[in-house]
Amino acid sequence: MKILKGIKGNKLRSKSAVIVGVFDGVHTGHLALINLAKRKAAKIGGKSVLVTFSGHPDRYFSKNTELKLIKKHSHNLEIIKRHGIDVCVILDISKVSTMKAEDFVKKILVEKLNMKSIIAGSDFVFGRGGLGGVKLLKSMSKELGFNVTVVADKKVQGYKVSSTIIRKKLAQGDIKLVNKMLGRPYTIEGEVIEGRHIGRDIGFPTANIRIKYEEIPASGVWAVAVEYNGKVYTGAANIGFAPTLKGEKDALIEIFIFNFDSVIYGKKLKVRFLERLRGEKKFKDKDALIAGINRDISYIKKKYGIKIRKGATK
Repeated sequence: MKILKGIKGNKLRSKSAVIVGVFDGVHTGHLALINLAKRKAAKIGGKSVLVTFSGHPDRYFSKNTELKLIKKHSHNLEIIKRHGIDVCVILDISKVSTMKAEDFVKKILVEKLNMKSIIAGSDFVFGRGGLGGVKLLKSMSKELGFNVTVVADKKVQGYKVSSTIIRKKLAQGDIKLVNKMLGRPYTIEGEVIEGRHIGRDIGFPTANIRIKYEEIPASGVWAVAVEYNGKVYTGAANIGFAPTLKGEKDALIEIFIFNFDSVIYGKKLKVRFLERLRGEKKFKDKDALIAGINRDISYIKKKYGIKIRKGATK
């Protein structure tokens, strides 16, 4: 996949089939657009082109600083590359946000990207004030020589697949619905940091990962699969602030990996979330905490076993 950062000085010679969006999480709805763009590009003997942005429009336009992304930008690009898009164009949202919708179509999509086909969802909006949409694209298509394909909404369990719904369901801990919408298991990767060894002192040594805000599912206790050094282990994870004994200022994921005793500070783990058992709670004392942890571990071992087959987090 060729990546173009910005459009200045870049102009495609090949005809293109284009899709435009943020593509946060790259869910099954996005994949439907990607696959159709590839087929359209093949028919016209051109390139499939994905246009995305360096920032999220909601953060820029509404100043919604509380918006939590499903995945960081670099992770989304990795998934897009994996699915075979020819060219990815990354535009600075602050620079294109003031463009009229008509200018965005004519000056960027047609003149710079040589667009002959555009694929969009029915609720696709673009341009200054969000005034551009499918209706405008169709009205401009004959004059500028491109066709418009509108893709029907994809639904899972009655919900329209969208990044907004996925964020909401992640925050609620509904990992099964999230995975269905993504079309793959939701995972995070992080580097193990050294903690205060409180878990070790009470008999449950944990691998601690400081997680970025884009990648935090619901707080609480989870059953997880942990991939390290080519093997996949079962574990119990707590996401949050460890209020009983630690009272962390920043959210952590603390993972007690079953049948595992290696020192792995500085190593990376991939964590797949299997089930949210409960919310994070503050126990009355250390003994109550230990009893609660033992109950959680017993449940996870009974339901998921000790070790998950290799490759389960791929």
